[in-house]
Amino acid sequence: MVRIVIDDFKHMAGANCQLSSLRKVLAYYNIDISEPMILGLCSGMGYFYFYMKNMPFPMVLGMSVKKTEIFERMLPLLGGNVKITETASVNTAHKNLVSILQKGQPTITFVDFAYLPFFFAEGTPIPNEGSGHFGAHTFVTYGIDEDKDEAYISDRYANPHVMTYSQLKTARASKYAPFPAKNKLVEIILPKKVKDIKQSIPASIKANANFMFNPPIRNMGLKGFQKWREMLPTWADFSDNDLLYGLVSVFIYMETGGTGGAMFRILYRDFLKEAGELLNNDGLLKAADVYDNIIIKLREVEHQILPDDLPNIAKLRELYLKSGDITEKGEKDYQKQLVKIDEEAQIALEGALKETNSWRQRIPKIDKGIQEWYDLETNAWEIIKDAI
Repeated sequence: MVRIVIDDFKHMAGANCQLSSLRKVLAYYNIDISEPMILGLCSGMGYFYFYMKNMPFPMVLGMSVKKTEIFERMLPLLGGNVKITETASVNTAHKNLVSILQKGQPTITFVDFAYLPFFFAEGTPIPNEGSGHFGAHTFVTYGIDEDKDEAYISDRYANPHVMTYSQLKTARASKYAPFPAKNKLVEIILPKKVKDIKQSIPASIKANANFMFNPPIRNMGLKGFQKWREMLPTWADFSDNDLLYGLVSVFIYMETGGTGGAMFRILYRDFLKEAGELLNNDGLLKAADVYDNIIIKLREVEHQILPDDLPNIAKLRELYLKSGDITEKGEKDYQKQLVKIDEEAQIALEGALKETNSWRQRIPKIDKGIQEWYDLETNAWEIIKDAI
């Protein structure tokens, strides 16, 4: 039976699962890079309107990177590299994890969050099918104890967690679309001498600007906002149940689901400030100021998606904000607190279903808000492009 625990690993809370996972592993090797800087260096700011026929509702996502690209883009900038493993075999997945831990390296681990008991209210059945499956979630695994059936993990929340190793194996092995975990692991390969990140900032920003203005497909980047506007009227065609599920999901993708708030725009604003100061670049600082306005406008759109004048729908928005805050703080009884939130949400859902017809009438107002957000975002990227 294997027992490996990296006792000197230090947990840190974070804003996004992948960014914070990488930040923590780098910090373990005394490489201190902020989450906003990692987002900027991997050219990660973006927009993506994503919908496949087997999905219950479209997703509105805020990054330009997918799967393992954050790690694959970031490490070469430091002079290093990454090794990504993926397997359908639980036994091979176990051996891959043990191999990295035996080298003394905390390991970035892909999991399906529906299988993570610490995500949900006390007593929630696992997997939590009601939450949906998302296998692109990552945390750092810094130890396992097979004899005790324990895994020691560091997610983005205030405190580290201990889960059963059996649960970790199941969460890692998930094959659920659209982002199956498939036992992916990220092994960081560091250089003997770490490159100065300051030299990489201009090229990273240029690459990100090129993505925003010239995305590979028209539902990404700045063009993606217009795709959203084009498809928005079709949201009225969903059933009341699917529509309500979708509206709540979109709000979570935009605000509370590991984006750092406001669909990664807060993190990117902070990157622009950090980069502007490092490079003594007033244009980047000016763009950061525009992002302040983008954040305000984006949150206005969020409030149009779950509007104040539909009281039950608005109640759901407030409950999900509260739920996210409780989970992130991770107080001793947080899962009991989540039970009460879930009970309140169930009551609000019943009333919210009766409000969906009224919500459909608000589509033109939401469309106007998206256009205003797009105009601000375009202005910001024009400034950024001219600054570099």
